[in-house]
Amino acid sequence: MTSTEAKDRHRPLILVALDWYLPAYRAGGPIRSISNLITTLGEEFDFRVICGNQDLGQKEPLPVETNTWHTVGKAQVMYWPQSHWTATHWQTLLLDVQPDRLYINSLYSGPFARLPLKVAKAQAIPTTLAPRGMLGAGALSIKPLRKKAWLWLQGATGQLDHITWHASTQQEAQEIQRWFPRANISIALNLPVPFAPAQPSEAGGGIHLLSVGRVHPIKNYRFGLELAKKLSDQGHDVTYRIVGPIEDEAEANHLNSQSQGVKLEWMGATPPQEVQPHFGWSDLVLVPSFNENFGHAVAEGVAHGKPVLVSDQTAWSDMNPGATVQCLQLDISTWLDAAATLLAMSAEECIRSSKATYENCLLDERHLAAQRALFNQR
Repeated sequence: MTSTEAKDRHRPLILVALDWYLPAYRAGGPIRSISNLITTLGEEFDFRVICGNQDLGQKEPLPVETNTWHTVGKAQVMYWPQSHWTATHWQTLLLDVQPDRLYINSLYSGPFARLPLKVAKAQAIPTTLAPRGMLGAGALSIKPLRKKAWLWLQGATGQLDHITWHASTQQEAQEIQRWFPRANISIALNLPVPFAPAQPSEAGGGIHLLSVGRVHPIKNYRFGLELAKKLSDQGHDVTYRIVGPIEDEAEANHLNSQSQGVKLEWMGATPPQEVQPHFGWSDLVLVPSFNENFGHAVAEGVAHGKPVLVSDQTAWSDMNPGATVQCLQLDISTWLDAAATLLAMSAEECIRSSKATYENCLLDERHLAAQRALFNQR
């Protein structure tokens, strides 16, 4: 049976394109965004995901059969080897699936953004593009000349005028409009993992600090380490654990060289289902990033009932997250005072406040309605 024959005509069919999807996990945020979306709305929409068959930075293929549909959660997923990353394969797929909407989750990817965009335009398929933070100042600081030249060309020639843009935050909407003033933009906050307070671990005493995300200068773990060292200077036994792939070896080496007085733990790339115990181990979650489109580590800290310190350069600065999420300028004395306040809260108080934050900031009816609207457009 072809994908078209299997299509449930009672549900809009959304074809999702992205470079990596479960069981891949090293790309972090975009995978979690799509996974959470499908978990929440997968019974209302018929999600089909098309992606590559390797994880980020890995040469070995994923343990999946390629070129066939697999049930993954509430979606159907097809994994393409590199030989299929062509306009011809996209033309065949789109004609077969006949989606009600194509949903692209990258801005610069050749095989999973630019190619499907071009083919979908030729077939008059409505298309939504989520840039996933790629227009933020931090992201544009990496290979800036190439990116900005390409963006200017797209805007000048109107190549993207026909699409709908998905901005995860008001800030991202402004970033899109800066490059594409005529853009049709829909704002919908990313959906979170379910609220499930993490079981406390039986780890030893001291202060346990946790950061979750790839090791890269933009994540600013140097600031997190500085906070850990200040707490150590106050006489505390401090462990700073970082869960995520080492994307920049030089950054990891620098952190190691500056970690005197703090136990610095590297947990490496970790599948999503294995991350929760690290939240259970932690006393405080640190997100000192220079740029975050959404801040999945903040959302997951909230969902697991943990207090969070986050820089003021994320979407959380535009929210009213309650007592257990402090959005602060990257000033060490301010973070040190806030850390003391959050570490003094009881586990029960943290869970109670986190649940209120979850319901008010992450999964209320406004956010669900905004996500549905992304895919119900005609």
